[in-house]
Amino acid sequence: MAKKLPFKPLRRAHLYEEVAEKIKSAILEGILEPGDSLPSERELAEMFRVGRSTIREALRVLHLTGLVDINVGRRGAIVREVEITQCLDSVRDELSNLIDLDDRSIRDLWEVRKYVELGIAHSAARHATKKDFEKLEQLLDQMEACGTDIYAYFPIAVEFHQKLAMASGNSIYFIIWKMFHDILLRGYMPLLEELFPKGPKGLLRSNRILLSAIKSGDELEIRKAIEIHAEEERYFPREKFSKNSKAF
Repeated sequence: MAKKLPFKPLRRAHLYEEVAEKIKSAILEGILEPGDSLPSERELAEMFRVGRSTIREALRVLHLTGLVDINVGRRGAIVREVEITQCLDSVRDELSNLIDLDDRSIRDLWEVRKYVELGIAHSAARHATKKDFEKLEQLLDQMEACGTDIYAYFPIAVEFHQKLAMASGNSIYFIIWKMFHDILLRGYMPLLEELFPKGPKGLLRSNRILLSAIKSGDELEIRKAIEIHAEEERYFPREKFSKNSKAF
């Protein structure tokens, strides 16, 4: 007799992520094939019962991950041949396996993540729009409104860094960021109070410094800001991951 497990359905924090995941599944399962046109934004909004802004954000994610092409003037986005995104799950699994190895491997993972974020920051400095910066500033204000509540702060901070990755305009940066997010966030979430006993104040400060540096476009200031941010989210040892190893 199968054991009764205490699993519950999962819901993503943002509707556009759910929409993007549903469309992605249809593409990977072959329901939508390369060259197919997606329904219009209006039709998709009616299908999912969400606003058109949610559909636009979902399509932007799908475009950045290489699954669809968005061409202004066409009726709907076009499904692309699946390329690098086909490898995403297997690469994520390989990176997850590093968590069970040794401290050196985890340190290596953190180092790579830092330089990925450095690349995202430099690219965002070149490609982010005024609208992107306005949204990022809004997210910083939302983070500040969380006060000392690290659990309220952290999902907003994750969205902040996702928006930065999207603002980079580089689909590969976005894909790699997403892999690190999926792996590391599950290790962070159950341990937030232990990892950040002083609360989110330092993290918020480092994110403000980072956004200011990106807006300035100064390469040296961006590098300094990334170092400050990396220090606030400093490495923690394998034993802490081990406590939550089943999350992976």
